[in-house]
Amino acid sequence: MLVRWNFKLKSCQLQQAKMSQWLITLKKHRNYALREREIGYNTNNQNADEPVNYAWGSYCDLKTRVEYGGYCPLTCPVLKHGVIPTDLNIALKTSSSVIKWDSASNIQIKVTTRLRHKLKHFSDISAVVLQGNILKLDTAFTNFWRHGQGFPRYLRTLNSFNYSPGQVKLKTIKDNYAIVYLPGIGNVKMHNSRDLTSIQSVRTCTIKRAGGYWFLSMLVQIPQELPKEKSISQIKSVVGIDVGVNKLVALSDGSFVENIRVTTNIKTSRRLTMRQRAISRKRQGSQNKNKAYARIARTQHKLAQHRDGYNWQAASKIVKTADAVGREDLNIKNMVKRAKPKRDGKGGYKRNGASRKSGLNKAILDCAWGDLFAKIAWLAAKSGKPVILVNPKHSSQECPQCRHTDKSNRSGEKFLCTNCGYTQHADTKASRTIVKRVGLVFPKNIKKTLPGDSRKVMPVKISLPMGGESRNHAYESLNIQLSLFDLTQYTVADNRISKRYGKTS
Repeated sequence: MLVRWNFKLKSCQLQQAKMSQWLITLKKHRNYALREREIGYNTNNQNADEPVNYAWGSYCDLKTRVEYGGYCPLTCPVLKHGVIPTDLNIALKTSSSVIKWDSASNIQIKVTTRLRHKLKHFSDISAVVLQGNILKLDTAFTNFWRHGQGFPRYLRTLNSFNYSPGQVKLKTIKDNYAIVYLPGIGNVKMHNSRDLTSIQSVRTCTIKRAGGYWFLSMLVQIPQELPKEKSISQIKSVVGIDVGVNKLVALSDGSFVENIRVTTNIKTSRRLTMRQRAISRKRQGSQNKNKAYARIARTQHKLAQHRDGYNWQAASKIVKTADAVGREDLNIKNMVKRAKPKRDGKGGYKRNGASRKSGLNKAILDCAWGDLFAKIAWLAAKSGKPVILVNPKHSSQECPQCRHTDKSNRSGEKFLCTNCGYTQHADTKASRTIVKRVGLVFPKNIKKTLPGDSRKVMPVKISLPMGGESRNHAYESLNIQLSLFDLTQYTVADNRISKRYGKTS
């Protein structure tokens, strides 16, 4: 199967300087090609202040269908991409003995090839990388025309370039490092964190700069295949997850994954604010401003790495809990939209809670729910476990006992049904509601494989002083109602067989 592996490069200063210069040249090259296409399409390569004259179109001779250099406004529509070089021989191609206009990307690639013989900055860059730069721009235009995405934008910075399949080669493989050959750069060391001996072929490779570090992303072919997903009859347990802001994930077994608040905690947010203000105080174009940009880029990269690693651990814990995972089908993009303005009819606006909504949006984006869901899906696919999406509507407001749905049922992290008096932790109750919506029914003789609540199941009757509380996922089968508020008579019953550990065991 095809997988993408990422490695950190251990390049020398000369190699880093060369790759940095490549990125500057590639950025200018892409922006120039985009400008050429934009002007050519808007004005047909004419002066924008003068009327557009139709020239150099397709099928100038309708009988022979020749496209070479005719001028007839009635039979020659304007070329769609509008890229017409000074040398017309570059803009033409012969296909089945018929002369036709070439595509915009092929024309610009031919022009780039001539530039490699004239300019040193272009001659130093691998021809494959320059061609890939034009093809990426072509993909951006395809997405604009066919898929309704935004018009390609001009780049202020470019932090990556690509190699086509078969260009990058592994030279040496050691336990801790490996040496890889990059065309135009040379042999570069990289940290080895994978079994590189299992690679059958190396496909597309991307060199990326992030936070002052350089990384290699390889698409490789390996002999392993993903296992077949388990059928409904093979699933013996299911875990539901409810994502949130106070708790990153609440599991249906009663346990939680805490939210570490990578960028929204007080210390980190203050540091980011100070460094962003430091950038605004520096003079535009000065070396100090570039240093300030590099400092905050490295800080943000480390925070992103911290979040990424924590989400991998959380996803691993969730997938290992049961044979299937149930989660809400959330539209995160709509959840983080800004508050709509409300007009008061007097030329002004009413209060719409935009400040609070902005803080909530930052907290949601800091949690990276989409990234967590993607990691859960990948780990579940590697384990052959299904991930089932359910409708999230009223999952936190619906009472699991009487099915009463009311907004007032939930108050913060407490759930108290206004109809039947059912109480529970709101996030845990929502995750168990998700499990019920999954719709999987298991035979009663199957032994439960879910661990106890937070792995702290109390096997005996015990009173909890000082407002203590124990959570037990078995209360639903025992028909025992747990209270979050009346703690004086609070007891927990559990008839399951358990072992006692100690000196006498």
